[in-house]
This record gives sequence, structure tokens and C-alpha cells, in this order.
Amino acid sequence: MMMFASDLDRTLIYSQKMIDASEEQPDEIRVAETKNGEVITYITEKTIHLLKQVSERAMFVPVTTRTTEQYSRIDVICKDIMPKYAVTGNGGNILMQGKADMAWHELIKGKIENECLSIGDALNEFEKIKSDQWVKMSRVADELFFYCVVHTAQVPKDEVCGYSEYLEENNWRIALHGRKLYFIPNCVNKRDAVAHLAEQEGLTTKIISAGDSVLDLDMAEISNLFISPCHGEICQSHREEDDGVTYTKNYGITASDELLENIISVLDG
Repeated sequence: MMMFASDLDRTLIYSQKMIDASEEQPDEIRVAETKNGEVITYITEKTIHLLKQVSERAMFVPVTTRTTEQYSRIDVICKDIMPKYAVTGNGGNILMQGKADMAWHELIKGKIENECLSIGDALNEFEKIKSDQWVKMSRVADELFFYCVVHTAQVPKDEVCGYSEYLEENNWRIALHGRKLYFIPNCVNKRDAVAHLAEQEGLTTKIISAGDSVLDLDMAEISNLFISPCHGEICQSHREEDDGVTYTKNYGITASDELLENIISVLDG
């Protein structure tokens, strides 16, 4: 058996805005997630069909920067596919059968305390450059990191660059994904959580992973194969690098279909 560790947003599930920007429209789509009665994301019927096939033949692990609460809204994953494990909080949380592995969470919180600037200090420094002109909202995620939704055209680049340098000196990093600007301790990452699960399941040399964001790229370091949608930030910023990443040809929501077809081809071996 192999492990398939995959990001969700813009990799397997998509917003209406991203669907509208897709080069090819899928034949059938299904609601993946709602919030307060409003549809948030969609998934293609073909992706659901293929993902069920993959899940029968490999250990599928959803890996997301979403909080556990935000992940739990994605019924098509949590209730239809029902994976044994899920990784939330960008690697700060591991769920087993939907329940948090508190030992892992406390381990990561301990690393933040011992290896990185505290969240409180990082937030206090951020307050010096934050303003309503460019920050729409901000939130601390599962006591692990924080992020804000920004007006991208209004972001004060020089001030943010200066803050980014300060964070890097204190073992944090910044990542922009869509309109969300993430501020994350280095020890909170997807790679370590996936590696931990792979070791636990005896699959350390049998990992396939996928994702569109730079926050997903560290999973490539421990994977036999890493696939990224060609519409993603990895493709836009790293495609010229010889980093072993495989890119889809499809741009937009149908990239998920192509991605999973590639996974099945690997499993067919």
C-alpha cells in the first residue's frame, strides 16, 4: 500500500471563482462544502469517483492549512470518503477517525515555544504595520499560527518585507495564498505531519503527495511523486526549477481529475 497525501483547496476542491477561471468546464460537479447554507466549494463527480478508487488502494490523507473546524465542513471528504487520518492546521493537528491526536498537537506547541518566536510576540509586532486599509480580517488558527485576508493591491510591500525578515530571523515564515496571508512557525508544516503518519503506518518510502501552494511544497521532500496543478502558486513560482514536481496540463477544476488519474496510473504500476 502507498500513502496519498493531498492538499484540498484548489487541488481537489474549488470555489466558484476558480471554476469560472478554469480552461475546461467539467461535465458534472457537486457541492463539496457549505457554510451557513451558502455553498463555499465544489468538487467534480469524476474526482469523487477517482478519489474513492484511490482510497480503496492507498491510504488517502487530506492535508490542509484549514483549521479543524473549517476542514469538518467539507462533507464530501469527511462523510463520503471518511479517511482514517487527516492533517489540519498546516500540520499542527492530526485527526484519527475525526478525533484530534492531542499528543501531536502538544508536541508541535512545545516546538513553537522552544524553537520559535511566540504567537503573541509575532502578533504584537504585526500590529505595528497592520491597518484596515489592507487587512480585511485576521485570525489565530488553532493556537498554531495566524493569517489575514488582505486587499492585495493595498498591501504595503516594504513594511511586509521588513516584517517577513523579522519573522524569518525567529523561525517563522510568510506565505500568500490567494487573498490570505499566512504567518506560520517553521515547525508547523505539512511535511513533518505526513512523515509522522507514514512512519506510524510503515509507509515512509511509499508516499505520493499533491498540492498547489508553496505551503504544500515541503511534502515533495519526502514523496516518491509530488503532483501540482498548473494553476497553482508552485507552478507560477517554481516551474523553472528542477525540483522533481510533476505538473498537470489541465488548468482549473479539471486538474483534480487529471491529478487522480495520474495517481491511479502509478498505483497500477
